[in-house]
Order: sequence, then C-alpha cells, then structure tokens
Amino acid sequence: MDRITARLKRFLSDLFYRKLWIEIAVILVILVTIPLALLGISLLDTSQKAMKKTVLNNHKEIVTRAAQEIRLFVKGPEDLLNTTATMLRAVYPAPWKQETMLVELVLNQPVFMRASCVDLSTNVLASSELGRGLKWDYPEDALEAIKSRKSYISAVKILDNHTPYLTMAVPVKKAGKTVAALIADVNLRGVWEIVDSIRLDKTGRAHLVSREGTAIAHRDKKKVLKNENLGGRKDVGLALAGRTGAIELEDESGKKWISSYAPISGLGWGIVLRQERDEAYLFSKMMKTQSLIIIVLSELAAILVSIFMGRVLARPVRNLVSRIKRVAAGDLDHKIKVRRRDEIGELIGSFNDMTKKLKKAKARERLSAVGEAAAWIAHEFKNSLVSIKAFVQLFPRRHTDKEFVDRFSKLMPGEINRWERMLKELSEFSSHSDLEIAGTNVKELIGNALEIMTEKFIEKEIDVKYNVRDDNFQIKADAQKLKQVFMNLIINAVNAMPEGGSLAVSMDLVDSEGLGDPAHIRVEIKDTGGGIPEDTLEKIFEPFHTTKKGGMGLGLTISRGIVEQHGGSIEVESEIDSGTTFVVKLPVDMDGQGAER
Repeated sequence: MDRITARLKRFLSDLFYRKLWIEIAVILVILVTIPLALLGISLLDTSQKAMKKTVLNNHKEIVTRAAQEIRLFVKGPEDLLNTTATMLRAVYPAPWKQETMLVELVLNQPVFMRASCVDLSTNVLASSELGRGLKWDYPEDALEAIKSRKSYISAVKILDNHTPYLTMAVPVKKAGKTVAALIADVNLRGVWEIVDSIRLDKTGRAHLVSREGTAIAHRDKKKVLKNENLGGRKDVGLALAGRTGAIELEDESGKKWISSYAPISGLGWGIVLRQERDEAYLFSKMMKTQSLIIIVLSELAAILVSIFMGRVLARPVRNLVSRIKRVAAGDLDHKIKVRRRDEIGELIGSFNDMTKKLKKAKARERLSAVGEAAAWIAHEFKNSLVSIKAFVQLFPRRHTDKEFVDRFSKLMPGEINRWERMLKELSEFSSHSDLEIAGTNVKELIGNALEIMTEKFIEKEIDVKYNVRDDNFQIKADAQKLKQVFMNLIINAVNAMPEGGSLAVSMDLVDSEGLGDPAHIRVEIKDTGGGIPEDTLEKIFEPFHTTKKGGMGLGLTISRGIVEQHGGSIEVESEIDSGTTFVVKLPVDMDGQGAER
C-alpha cells in the first residue's frame, strides 16, 4: 500500500511539475473555483434560510387570517344579539312582541338555532320555538355572566345529529339596568367549513381547539365528536397561551411538521395549521437541487476555462521549450514567430537572437575544431611518415642488412596499427549509430571485460577486486557498446598504475526515487594510480584531450556518449597520489531511450 501511495505521489508530482499549463490551470482553478464555490454555498445557504423563513411566514399569515375569520364568524351572531337586545328593550316586557322579534331573528339568520328572552330569575319570557313551551334549559352560568353585565359564550357542544354549537347570551337593559338576558344557540357548521377549507397541498390541514384544548374543528371528525383533548401538543399550547407564530416540530410518531398557530381573540380558542415538513420545503429543495446543479456546472465551466487558459498561456513557453530542445539537438535554423509584445514575446525574441548568435559561434567553433583536429592529425601522421619515409628511402640500399630489415619489419606494422587505431577512433567519434537494444546482464558484461584483461593485470601486478551485491543486474542495453565503455575505463585505470596497484570494481542497485524499486545500476571503477590534476579533470571528456602518448583523446568522449545514449551518466572523482574513481549510472528501465549522441 505504501508503494502504491508513493507511486501515486510520484505520478502527481511529475504531472504537476513537468507541465507548465497544468500549474497555471491549477492556480486558476484555485483562484476561481474556490471563491466561486464559497460564494455559491453562501448564496445557497442564504437562499435556503430565506425560503424557510418565507414558508414559515406564509403559514403564520394563513393561520392569522383564519383566526380573524373565525373571530368575525363568532362576532357576527354576537353583534346581532346585541342589536336585537336593544330592540327588545323598546318592547320589554311585552311577550308577544318579543316573541315576534325572536322568531324573525332565527328565520332571517340561519346561524341561530333558537333564541329566548329570560329574566334574571330564569323565567323564559319569550322564545323563537313556538308551541314548545317556555322552559329553561340553558347553561346556569349564562345568567351569572349577565348579572355581572358581561356577555357570555359557552363551550362548544355537539348535538345528536353531529352539529356543533355554542350558547351565547347578551344583557337586555332598561333605564341602564340589566333586566333580562337574550340567549341563543349558535350553529358552528360555518366554523367547520372555515377550518376545513384551510388546505396546503396534500398534507396541510388546520384544526381548532377550545380554551381547554378540546377539538372544536378537525379534519378527523372523530376527534371532535369524542371531545378529544389536544392541549398536550406544543403548537396547541402556544396558541392557547395567546401566541402567534410558526415552528418546526416532530410528533409522537417521529414525523416532522411545519406548524403555525394563532389564538382566537375574545374566545380563548386556538387554531393550528400543520403541514409535513418535506412537502412544505419541497420548492426549497427543488431550488437547492437546481442551485447545486448550477454551482457544479459553473465549477466545471471554470475548470475547463482554467485548463483552456492554462494551455493558451503556456503555449508560447511550450513552443519555446520545443525550440530549445531542437537547438539542443543541433537545429539552429528554425526561428520562432513572435506574435506577442509582452515579456514572453521579449523572451522569444531574445532566444531567437541568441540562437542566431549561437549558430554563428557554432560555425566558428566547428571550423576551429576541424582546424585543431586537422592540425593534430597532420602532426601525428607527419611524425609517423617521417620515420617511414626514412626507412623506405634506405630500404633499396640496405635491404640486405638483416638488422635494418628487422627494424623495418617492427616499425611498419606498429605505425600501420597506430594509423588504424586513430582512424577507428575518429570514425566512432564522428559517426552516428543507433543502439542495438537487447537483454543484457551488466554483471556478466563487466566480468567478461575483467577476464579479457587478466594477463594485463598479472603483467602490471594489479590486484583486482570485483564486489557485486547480487545477480539482479539485467537491463535492456547495447551490450557491445557498454562493453566498450567498461573496457576503456579499465584500460585507463591499468595505464594509470604502471608500477602496479589495486583496481576495485563494484556494482549496486540504487533506488533514486525512494519508492523501494531499483531505478539505476551504479558501477564504480576505482584505481590507486597517481590521480588526475584538478585543472585536467575538467577536460578529460573533451575531444582530443589526452595525457597518453600515442592516443587521440577520444576514448572518454566516446564512452560518455554511449552512456548518455543509454539514458545514463558518467562521473569522475580524483585525488593526486590517491587514485581516480569513475562512476557509471545506467537506468534499469530505458523507457525506449536511445538518444542521439
């Protein structure tokens, strides 16, 4: 798991740090999408709170209007009774005139079920129910309220035919003194109709309770007929306490509701409107969903725009990098078109100028290198030809001289071999050849090179130590070219120890990325020769630089080119009188490398 995490981190790190447009896009995404997301979430939260507040206010307004409508419904009969009581005062105590008024009141106002005029001793003086006799059957506390000069409204009662009603009484005064009471039973079917008409969608229903908390009107009429008490509910309690408002609550079954409540002024009743919370906030949820979709789409659009802008802004730099790679590969003829006037445009223009100057310098350097190489080759061949010419000129006269012929026989092959070796090095240095990649065991390769040099080690009295950790050194490489590199380094080490010494060759796998997997093979070749001076150390990889008589100074240059062709590197450390160490690093996985030298 740790290895997978490390690989993922490496991949993300490579992706981020190797692509400028990705860095720009990420920065733009951070600068745009995060504030956009925060703004969207803030607006969404604010709108949700506003929507919920609006829903609660709407519920509150509905229940307040319903309370006013119920109060007006009850106040209407009360006002009619007060008006009738005033009229009765004019004809009091004439029974038949009072009876006429009461009958007319009940006939013209269907809300009254019956009406009676009663003196303070509970004697019925007149009634709208003709032929049924004058009989007291009203609540006893009605007259007590009248004697106290107050109007009276009873609790709600239910008739056998399931009709809700209440008893209402007002004083009848004569000469400023209460002499009788006008009592009537008021039909509350209209209140039921008002309450039943209050509906919100599918679940929003209202119910009305008395001052004791008993159901007066409810969509479930059984609760009314059974006089069920709802006073234990929070919203009912708030309404009966005279408070108006709207809240979220949860009932006994765990169901969540939006409840608004209001008192019925003057009656002590309360009305409550309940609706399932999910239904009440349905529009709010739809708005939230739509807002989230808009936010997500905006974020995606911002990301796409950021990626587009990142690519657009990085395009000149990308072109410049491509051009730099082409220049590094030797193409100095191409020129980047400058279409910008900003700092990037100036940078591209400066690079074009630099490439132009580099091309001129390259041409001068090439001519200088050709001249230097030609002078060196001419010098080497001239020295050799002088000796050969002298022997050739003397050969016709001294061909019978055995000593002369022996010297001639030794000189000519040696010089010819020297010419051949120089021409071969020049050919390898100047020519380009692709790698022939195949499975190669570096351990066996170096072992074979050391075996070839065994006789030389014995002759020079050189002690060889070959230290290898394990056998897992199989890579994809050009075996012959790598062998040439190691042979060259070993020969250089042997030449550095003419009086004998010690040669240590070691090899190990290096995890350069810290992922637990080998990334490179590290080969170290260390001798105990006289070392290389510091001023010379910086030039040993340059062409034609040599400290060895008869050499062209191309061996290390060619070796470095082969190693770099394999995607590796070669380094050197040296100390006078302590020896020299060459370190070659080769990648385990070339990833299809094989770059041109």
